[in-house]
Amino acid sequence: MHGGDTVNVNHHMAVSAQWYGLDFMKVGEPGGRALHKSNGKKVENYYSWGDEVFAPISGKLEIVVDGVPDNRIGVQDRHNIAGNHVVIQTEANRFVFVAHLLNGSVCVKRGDYVTAGQLIGKCGNSGNSTAPHIHMHTQDTPILNNGQGQNMIFANIDVELTGKIFEKVDWPLIRGLFVWNGKP
Repeated sequence: MHGGDTVNVNHHMAVSAQWYGLDFMKVGEPGGRALHKSNGKKVENYYSWGDEVFAPISGKLEIVVDGVPDNRIGVQDRHNIAGNHVVIQTEANRFVFVAHLLNGSVCVKRGDYVTAGQLIGKCGNSGNSTAPHIHMHTQDTPILNNGQGQNMIFANIDVELTGKIFEKVDWPLIRGLFVWNGKP
């Protein structure tokens, strides 16, 4: 997971609307720390690629984008920054962006009400992304990069930080954490 509250640990802090933004990547074997199988030169080699993505919070879908092609490894689409994505309005002036979904995988539509844990799509590599991952940030407007980013606290999660495990904690997420629900 990539995040934090300073530019030196979180590149999202350079854009005020994405302050506290997070990037999640799934890890796998060997050792449970690898981001990809083999040489990682294809999107299909990444453990995150094609994995199901669930709504992190309940709310109304304000924006839903699908149909943006996925990138090859190392290539970015700077014209469609968020790529395939959803924007969930959780309350007045609180919008959660979930970005870089797999082209053709978004299974919700604008105006739908989603509940936390509901399937919304699959992990892809669309938009301003060089490898399969999910980007998430919260801001006070539904328009990408037009507003103020807001810090997020994750509830009842299990976290590993520098080899120490913390169970069922409520934390903001920072770079270098390994996060899961249930068994690691």
